[in-house]
Amino acid sequence: MTNEHVPADAAAPNALARRFAARLADLGLTEAQVATRAGMSIAYLRRVLELGCDFDPPALLRLAAVLGLDYQELVAGGPAERVHTVDAGPDPGSPPLVGPPVLGELTTAECWNRLGGNGLGRLARTGPDGPVVRPVGYVVHDRTILYRTNPDGALAPDASREAAFEVDRADPDLREGWSVLIIGPLEYVTDPALLAELPEPPAAGRWVRLTPRTVTGRTIRAATAG
Repeated sequence: MTNEHVPADAAAPNALARRFAARLADLGLTEAQVATRAGMSIAYLRRVLELGCDFDPPALLRLAAVLGLDYQELVAGGPAERVHTVDAGPDPGSPPLVGPPVLGELTTAECWNRLGGNGLGRLARTGPDGPVVRPVGYVVHDRTILYRTNPDGALAPDASREAAFEVDRADPDLREGWSVLIIGPLEYVTDPALLAELPEPPAAGRWVRLTPRTVTGRTIRAATAG
């Protein structure tokens, strides 16, 4: 299988952001348009570009598809920025890639099915010092998202701001995957009956509910020759 070794400067987050900005200019698209088409908030898009290719590969796959680029073109640039080495022959069980990844859409029902009853996701919001993204363990209850946090923490409810919650999965070879994005306001869970059903939060922690305003999902797969 072919392994592409990317020089540190080509894979650096600031290089990724430069390639992204250049592609926006080529296509005449705005940052907001690309974020919407890729199924993420502008704040989360900026976080992905800031932290680079190791932070959220499925999100970068979606961006590459929206921009009409191969995944490696986005994260590592063109041939001048990359060094290719072949460690072994092609994997006979893997069809050759022939273009940018292909995006699809999930229905609302499919999004909730992908989330299941609980799991691990990311919560993103904009704080006083800029975007904040944190992993959270979540529980689904009546099509809302519940998680636990410290009342003094960055993920505590704030009536003036919404939050974005994302869960994604991708196969090890980045050939297919999916993501679900939920955006809405946060509030503390106060219903005694519900709190009695939930695990006790850690010391000083409280349960928080995200009530969806929008629920969107994307699938992504590699384009192959057949």
